[in-house]
Amino acid sequence: MTDLIYPTIDIFLYDLKYSLGDTPEEIKQNQQSYYNKIPEYIRPLLLENGQDLPGEYVHLLKDVYAQTKHHNEQYEGYFYPVLLGDSYGLLVECAFKNKTNAQPAKCFVDIKAEIERILKSQTATIGQTWMLSGWLPPDQPKCSEEIAQACYQALMPGLDWEGDLQGQGHFLGANIFELTQNNQHFIIMIYPDEATSNQSGKFYSDWIRLFYYRHKIVWAYSQSRLLKHSLQTYFTKIKVGSNAIEQATSKGSELNTLHKTLVDVQNTLNDYTRELTVLDFQGGTIDINLSNYEKRLGRIKQKSHKIQVNKETEIKFLTEFSELVKDKYRLQITKDSENLERGLKLLSDTINAVRSRVEVEKAERDRNFQTFVSLLAAGWTFGSFVSALPGLDKENDNPVRSYLVNTFKIQVSPQRTTGTPQIKTTQPTTSTQQTTPKEPWWLIPATKGIYTLSGFVIAILVLLLWRRLWRRYR
Repeated sequence: MTDLIYPTIDIFLYDLKYSLGDTPEEIKQNQQSYYNKIPEYIRPLLLENGQDLPGEYVHLLKDVYAQTKHHNEQYEGYFYPVLLGDSYGLLVECAFKNKTNAQPAKCFVDIKAEIERILKSQTATIGQTWMLSGWLPPDQPKCSEEIAQACYQALMPGLDWEGDLQGQGHFLGANIFELTQNNQHFIIMIYPDEATSNQSGKFYSDWIRLFYYRHKIVWAYSQSRLLKHSLQTYFTKIKVGSNAIEQATSKGSELNTLHKTLVDVQNTLNDYTRELTVLDFQGGTIDINLSNYEKRLGRIKQKSHKIQVNKETEIKFLTEFSELVKDKYRLQITKDSENLERGLKLLSDTINAVRSRVEVEKAERDRNFQTFVSLLAAGWTFGSFVSALPGLDKENDNPVRSYLVNTFKIQVSPQRTTGTPQIKTTQPTTSTQQTTPKEPWWLIPATKGIYTLSGFVIAILVLLLWRRLWRRYR
C-alpha cells in the first residue's frame, strides 16, 4: 500500500534579486521575473519598492497569511513570498483537499501539474526544492521508504531512486528522505499522523532559509565552474597573443601593429583579472552561506527537540552536505584560484617583458628619427652659413670661376645681366658672320645653392663622425 492522507507539495523557489555589477535595469528585470511567478490578484498585496527593503529575511506581503490562499474544487494552498538578502524566495503550497480519505501516491502527478499551471511553468534562477508530504492511514503498514519511492516516481517518472537518494533520517517522528537530480532538490516526509504533520508547519520559515543557503552554495559553485572555463579561455588567448607579439618583434614588424596587438592582449588580461576576482567572490559566497546553513540546521534540531521531546529527530544526513561543500566545493575553488593566480602572474610578467621590449624599440626609433632631423637642421644651418660668407658670390673671388678661366682659357665678359656674369670664348668665325657664343651649361658659375649644399654635406659628415666617436669612447 502506498496511500497517504492529505498529500501535499511545497515548492521552494529562489530567484536572484541582483548580482555583482548589475545595472538598475537588470535588477528591475530580475524583480519582474520573480513577480511573474505570483498570481496577479496577489501582486497588489506585495510591499512596494521591495528592492529597497533592508534585512536578510523580509516578508513581502502586507497580510502574510489571510489573503494568500488559493482554492479550487480539489486543491488548496497558499503563496509565501520573502526577500532573502540579495535574492527572492517563494513558497507555493498545494494540497489535495481531503484530510479524511487516503490518496494513492500517483496523485502527486496532478498536484504537480496544478502548481506548474499556477506558476505558468516558470522555473527559478538559483534553485528550487520540492517537498512532498502526507501522513499514513491508521490501518496501513508503515513501510515509509516504499511509499516515499512511489511518491518520487510519481513526481519524477523514470528517475533512479537508489542513485538519487542522498540520505534519510527522522524528523519529529516522521521519516524524511533527501534526493537530488542535477539542480533539482527533493525532500519527502512521511508523517505517522496528522498531529505530527501539524507540528511540522512551525518549521516552514526555517526550511525556506535552510534550502536557500543550500541552493545559494550550489549556485555559487556552478558559477565558479563557468568562470574557470572562461578564465582558461582567456589564458589561452593571452598566451597566443603574447607569442604573436614576440614573433612579430623578432621579424621587425611595424610598431603600430605590435602596439595594437599588445593593447588587445592587455584588455584580455584585464578581463582575466576581473573574472579571477569574481571567482574569489563566489568562494566567499559559499563560505557565508555554509556558515548560515550550519547555524540554521542547528536551530532546527534544537527547535524540534523542544517541540517534541519524545519524538525522534535525527537529520545527520543534512549535515553531510556541509562536509561535501568543505571537501569538494570550497577546496576546488581555492585550488583553482591559486592556480589561476599563478597563471596571472606568469602572464603579467610575460606581457610586461614584451611591452618593455616594444617600448624600448619604439623609443630607439623615435630617437633615431629625432637625430636625423637634428642632423638635417644642423647641416642646413651650416650650409647656409657657408654660403653667406663675404666674397663667395663675387666674380674675382669666385674660386670655381678662376679655375675654369685658368684651365680652359675662357674669356669672361665683365658685363652682367640680371645678376649673372657673361662668359665669352674666342672661336673662329665664317666669312659672312661673326657671333659671340653663349656660355655652355656646364660652365655656369657656382651659386649660393652650391655652397649651401656643400656646407650641408660637410656638416652632416662631421656630426656623424663625432656621434660615432662619442659612442665609442664615452
